[in-house]
Amino acid sequence: MNVYIGNISYSMTPEEIKEVFLPYGNVLSVKIITDKQTGRSKGYAFVEMENDDEAQNAIKALNETEVKGRNVKVNSAHRKESADQK
Repeated sequence: MNVYIGNISYSMTPEEIKEVFLPYGNVLSVKIITDKQTGRSKGYAFVEMENDDEAQNAIKALNETEVKGRNVKVNSAHRKESADQK
């Protein structure tokens, strides 16, 4: 299951985000979204967790908590539908 984490510190690394989520279950991947031109973090990321129950536990535990001095928003990620899927 993919989890959205927003309002993260611009200096956070994928490894640091993984460490935040590891107490709740197995983290398969972390993708920090960056600006295409500058390469700078846009302040949000997606975390792929191995199972839905672990992801839901992480969402409940981490949403609105402080991580590196910022209150993060954590919820389930929804894939954008492309025009031909609508």
